[in-house]
Amino acid sequence: MDTNILFLEMGTLHTKRIAFNTLFLYVRMLILMFVAFYTSRVLLRELGINDFGLYGVVGGTVAIFSSLRGLFATATQRFLNFEMGRNNANGLNTIFNISLFINIIICIVFFICAEIIGLWFLENKLIIAPERMDAAKWAFHFSVLASMISILTIPFDALIIAHEKMSFYAYVSILDACLKLGVIFILPYFAIDKLKLYAALIVVVSLVIRFISSVYCKRNFPECKYKFCWDKKTFKEMGTFAGWNFAGNLAFALVNEGLNILLNLFGGVIANAARGIAYQVKNAITTMLSNIMIAVDPQATQLYAQGEKQKFYSLLFTASKIIVFFYLMMAFPLYFYTHEILQIWLGTIPKYAPDFIQAILIYLMIRSFHGPIDAFFLTIGKLKTYQVTELLILSLSLPISYLALKYYDFPLYVVFYIMSIIEFINLLLILKWAIKIGGFDLKQYFYQVIFPCLYTFICASSILYSIQFYIHSQKITNINCIIISIIIQFIIFMPITFFIGFSSKERAVIKSVVKKKKQDDK
Repeated sequence: MDTNILFLEMGTLHTKRIAFNTLFLYVRMLILMFVAFYTSRVLLRELGINDFGLYGVVGGTVAIFSSLRGLFATATQRFLNFEMGRNNANGLNTIFNISLFINIIICIVFFICAEIIGLWFLENKLIIAPERMDAAKWAFHFSVLASMISILTIPFDALIIAHEKMSFYAYVSILDACLKLGVIFILPYFAIDKLKLYAALIVVVSLVIRFISSVYCKRNFPECKYKFCWDKKTFKEMGTFAGWNFAGNLAFALVNEGLNILLNLFGGVIANAARGIAYQVKNAITTMLSNIMIAVDPQATQLYAQGEKQKFYSLLFTASKIIVFFYLMMAFPLYFYTHEILQIWLGTIPKYAPDFIQAILIYLMIRSFHGPIDAFFLTIGKLKTYQVTELLILSLSLPISYLALKYYDFPLYVVFYIMSIIEFINLLLILKWAIKIGGFDLKQYFYQVIFPCLYTFICASSILYSIQFYIHSQKITNINCIIISIIIQFIIFMPITFFIGFSSKERAVIKSVVKKKKQDDK
């Protein structure tokens, strides 16, 4: 299934650019997935399961405060795209410099919060062996420094994405992943604590990426000129937008990283190691799905700024459906063959990892509907009610999970099922606000997205589960047979999606584009 084909339905002049950008992002994604999975295997071997889990929980503590890092990235990109839609060159330079100034402020706030609150939590609340506390502190400080460098890179990343230079964005991401893999390979050659060394070298990698991104932007984008700009109105608009966006980012970070801390309290670093493996899978899937929105967001924002609301909605609905179909295509084999895939990937399967992965896949199924709704609110710029709802609802996962583990002795993986239920409630509520605040067309959303996705899921799951049930009933454990079975599942899923998931109009567009491509190849 070619995700780019469906964007032709939008009828915009920018379809080819979206397709080209999506292609680069997916090449990037495939390479990053391979490197990330291989990195996890090698890092687990080099650090050992305890230090692997320790680095995960220390990084999780920093990541709670790193929600500051994400709070301004979306705001900067949105305002840049609005100025592009208005062809305002002076406005672009103003947006860039104000965003750079605010990111310096964010960097300072992040450092204070992390080094005071985060370090206290690390020393007093986390379950860490006394002999590894010194290494944990060093890893914490280096993680804070790496995050600060990432914060200062945000305006440059926003410029690159706003200008839709996805090829460069892909190259830098791949370089970042390869450098981090190289860091792991040199660990055995130094006779010092590997956890400390790894955290320090990650800082060096962050500096290299920051330097490359800034040099590229200075050479290619005229608005990337440093000068002190002060526009009270723009500062207030960007600050308000980013402030409300922070509420949602904070809720997301609290849930994902806060649950990691809960797992440490009730399962130790072994549970954190399993969670780290499960989140490698989660991050790989979400990266693939977010690539669609990264390619679509600049055009969606510009369409909205130009008053092309019908095309804006059509683009979001199509992107939403494609995201769900891609998720299902990946999730089915992962869910059915979790143990087998982990065996191939890691060799040794950490305790809890299979259960965590299967539970997270349920959560991601619900979350796959979330991206385009987020894009809708971010584009229209009405964030207050939406983000307050996210902050209040998503945060419920933490106390409920704590009660479930503390007083009812539930297994550790229950925290991810609780997170899934809360996410479903949250999705219903933000859809309600989308209708009330932004005039979101719920009827068309159900007809164009929900119903086709539901029909596809029912048909695909029935057929694919029958195949998996047969394999298990025959007690087939040969790895080659399992790989063939996964390939068969992919082959079956594609026609199901084509004939059930897409409308007749969409199928006609796909056929015409494929036919044209064959003629061009000749």
